[in-house]
Amino acid sequence: MDFYTDTSARLDKLSGTERNVFNFVIKNMHRVKDMSIRELAAECYVSTTTLFRLVKKLGFEGYSEFVAAIRDTEADSRRIDIPDVVFGADYQSSYLKNITEAVQVITPEKKEAFDRIMSRYPKIYILAQGLSQDVGWYFYRMLTTCGYEVEFPEQEYQFKAILRRIKRDDVLLVLSYTGNNQVVIRQIEEIFAIATPTIISITRADNNVIQNMSDLNFYMFADEVEYLGSDVTSRCGMIAILESLMYSRITAAQKGG
Repeated sequence: MDFYTDTSARLDKLSGTERNVFNFVIKNMHRVKDMSIRELAAECYVSTTTLFRLVKKLGFEGYSEFVAAIRDTEADSRRIDIPDVVFGADYQSSYLKNITEAVQVITPEKKEAFDRIMSRYPKIYILAQGLSQDVGWYFYRMLTTCGYEVEFPEQEYQFKAILRRIKRDDVLLVLSYTGNNQVVIRQIEEIFAIATPTIISITRADNNVIQNMSDLNFYMFADEVEYLGSDVTSRCGMIAILESLMYSRITAAQKGG
């Protein structure tokens, strides 16, 4: 059983409260897999009746089947097998599913929040390290093409320079797969000592530091891969999220014109 596959087609049936519980489950699978229904209800400040209703709407017979799917999916996400990743047909399906899920779990509320922020055309600062930096440069080009003023400080001296200019009305676009990159976290903390810009982040789907620091977080899915000591986990989910959000804005602008 795969939790994402089993639930993705049913998300539009959820109420606002049920959607909040679903988002909590996605971000905390490592905890939820061992929770009883009463423990999860208490954690989400809802009744067990609400959880039973959510479980049914998501297509599960009961809470036990719901948790079993979470447990299987959480275990699968931790397995890394380089030969299968490179050659296995299963990985191709998983790869496509991860990209699809990253877009499908964008809620209307998050899309509206993103549109509100971007509609005021703030100055955008991109923060990223490691493999996510390459994605950052793609985002830099996309956003500047769409008319935004964007800076991407890769070097420390560039970052120190933006500390003299950054303002509350600006936006930090933070890219970190793990959501726990210490360099990026330190940069955010240094910026917040001076100003409190809006933080939009893209991280993996769990409870992480950067997600908790953000005003608006989008989460992606990927099969985590390390090769010869380097992180080579796909960042295509990040690209799919921002492309989906920005193409929607571009389409709306063209219709309005």
